[in-house]
Amino acid sequence: MNVFVQPQIMSLVSEDTSSKIYLEKIRLLKQKIGKTPLVHIDTVNGSSIYAKLEYYNPLSHSVKDRPAVYMLEDAIKRGLVNSENATFVEASSGNLGIAYGRAGKFLGLKTLIVIPSVVGEKTFKRIQETGTSVEKTPDGYCPLRNERDGAIAKVKDMYLDDPNKIWLDQYSNENNYKAHLEGTGPEIWHQTEKRVSHIVLGVGTGGTLVGISRYLKAENPDIQSVAVQPQKGHHIQGLRNYSESLEPAIVRKNRDTIDHWIDVCDKDAFEATTELWRKGYFVGTSSGLNYFAAKQIAKQNRGSTVVTLFADTCLNSFKLIQDYVLGKSF
Repeated sequence: MNVFVQPQIMSLVSEDTSSKIYLEKIRLLKQKIGKTPLVHIDTVNGSSIYAKLEYYNPLSHSVKDRPAVYMLEDAIKRGLVNSENATFVEASSGNLGIAYGRAGKFLGLKTLIVIPSVVGEKTFKRIQETGTSVEKTPDGYCPLRNERDGAIAKVKDMYLDDPNKIWLDQYSNENNYKAHLEGTGPEIWHQTEKRVSHIVLGVGTGGTLVGISRYLKAENPDIQSVAVQPQKGHHIQGLRNYSESLEPAIVRKNRDTIDHWIDVCDKDAFEATTELWRKGYFVGTSSGLNYFAAKQIAKQNRGSTVVTLFADTCLNSFKLIQDYVLGKSF
């Protein structure tokens, strides 16, 4: 009698070897990310305003390349990729999703991004074109306090329901701010030749400001850290107003790194964005918000060296600014 015994299915590449391959690819990615230019943008009240041009990063042309790669690296080191069906899921309103998708494709990892339905079609397509899966959920840029953040809640449900889903949660993951503690912060310190006096940044997850501030304050405790919030009910993708939305764990646990908080309305952020376009910096609305806030800080602190970030290009917010310039309602 013939008896067929199915052989045990074994991978040709051991788990240890797979991790080494992933980590070598991560090392190659990290060589291409960061070390972005710091350029002088303006002089106000005897103060110099500088901006890091984060759109020089290669994956999403945004600052989000830094935390995306750091979070994925840590997950691989911790052995979380233990199945061919493993899928990294994350909530994003744009740039993190693009960075995740491109990094995942380069590494050979599956990714799935959940975005708020309010995110524009252009951003949706940019994420989709990376090769990642994309799902939309009813949500605004800033979910109200005490209400479920639709995109985050959906990702959490996926993670709890499926053991093959890996959720690194950019809103609480310490590697989000460590990317800036070990990268962006030291770059600013050396590029300004230790002269930086103020760091001024819009807050979303808070990782960028927390990481940079923690590094700079360790070098010079007198450096002032300014968190910039958009107005309530704003239209600025990637940022949050914490008086109306859920405050990320990264900010909640690291408020000691932030000295001042200021709010900027959409109108001022959009006008500053169009001003930057005229200067030749085709950036998004969060960069306009950063620039406007940096000028306010410069006016209040004569002779200071103010540093901000131009977080991304105008690709995700071009139509928004176009509508604003044309006088259309939002």
